[in-house]
Amino acid sequence: MKSTQAGVCAAHAVLIAILTLSGTPLAQAAEPSHVSSHLTSCDSPYKKKPVPPKQLQAIVTSHEQWLEHREKPEHQRANLCQADLRHAKLAGANLERARLEGTILRQANLYQSNLSQASLAGADLTRAVLEDSNLAGADLRHARLSNANLFRAIGDEAALYDAVLTGAQLHESTFERAHFEGADLTSADLTNASFIDTYFYGANLSRAILEGTDLMGTDLRRTVLSKANLHQANLQGALLDGARLDGAQMVEADLESAYLDDASLVGANLREAILRGADLRYANFQSADLRQTELEGANMEGARLVKVNAQSGKLRMAIFYKAILDQADFRNARLSQAVLIGARGTGTIFTKAELSEIHAPKAQFHRAQFIEATMESANLVAADLKDSNFTHANLAHANFQEANLQGATLSGANLTGARLDGADLHRTTLHGTDLSSVSGLTQAQLDTACVDEQTKLPAELNRPAPCASASNKTPRR
Repeated sequence: MKSTQAGVCAAHAVLIAILTLSGTPLAQAAEPSHVSSHLTSCDSPYKKKPVPPKQLQAIVTSHEQWLEHREKPEHQRANLCQADLRHAKLAGANLERARLEGTILRQANLYQSNLSQASLAGADLTRAVLEDSNLAGADLRHARLSNANLFRAIGDEAALYDAVLTGAQLHESTFERAHFEGADLTSADLTNASFIDTYFYGANLSRAILEGTDLMGTDLRRTVLSKANLHQANLQGALLDGARLDGAQMVEADLESAYLDDASLVGANLREAILRGADLRYANFQSADLRQTELEGANMEGARLVKVNAQSGKLRMAIFYKAILDQADFRNARLSQAVLIGARGTGTIFTKAELSEIHAPKAQFHRAQFIEATMESANLVAADLKDSNFTHANLAHANFQEANLQGATLSGANLTGARLDGADLHRTTLHGTDLSSVSGLTQAQLDTACVDEQTKLPAELNRPAPCASASNKTPRR
């Protein structure tokens, strides 16, 4: 009995050991690999050998017949894996479904060739001519296509995982729903090409030319697009989360409803671009050009907009929750009904901007310029506006309850119906300002402010003593 139990225990231990050892390979087998699957065994008789032109033509002819009559054994599918076909003349050849894994096709002429669903994983197509070719559904994983000519090529649903296309010419090509994850397209030319719903996750497109390219719905997450040219590109609904677009040229690009969460756009040129309804949370726009850019309803929560030039920008109902706006320039911008809760900025310029009905409680803007800005019905409850300039601004019905207006200038501002309950007016300049219809203003508040003979006061309040001169004010630290 004991020996039987010992045998069972031993068998159980062996079974556990087998499962433990086999667990990792089984888990790996459950997930298809895009990295190693192209390294399949090659059984071609031409492996690592050049193929004479006449023999190559015979192989192509036999392959074309195989495509027509696959049931007949006398016709064979072309198997040229790892063959040396550099400089081969294959213009117009029908190599659909051909086996070309690891094949050397450097500078080969494949003009108007049909390579649809061909196996080209790991193939070397450096400087090859693939103009007007058909690569639909082709397997080009890890293929090398540096400086290849792919003008007007069609590659819908092709697999180009980790492929190298540096300097490749893809002008007017169509690669819709194709896979370029991890591919290197540095300095590639994709002008006027169509990449709708294509996948570029983690790809390198730095300095690439994407002028007029259709990238609608494309997955560009975590891609590198530094200094890329995206002039008039269509990126509607594209995924650009975590993408690097530093120094990119995006003039007149259409990014409506695009996702750029945590993207970096330092120094990018987005002049007259469309980002209406875009998700720009925590994006870095430092020193970016946003002049005349359409950002209506865009979400810029936590975004970094330091030193951006957003003059004449269209930002109605945009969300700037806790955004950083140091030295940003919003002159003549339209920001009506924008949300600036908790936003902060030093030296921010809002001169002549449209800020009616903005929602900015607890915002912090030190030394900001609101000169001649329109801020009717603005909500600035508990906002910190120290040393800011509101000269000749329209602040009718604005709410400054509990706001910090220390050292601020409101000379000549329109404060009709404005609320000043609990506002800190210490050293606030109110020269020539009409305060006759404000609410919540007390004598104690007024006594700390700076008024002149032209300042109009509420009937129940008395004109305070002259404000101390600038030389007698407490020095700033």
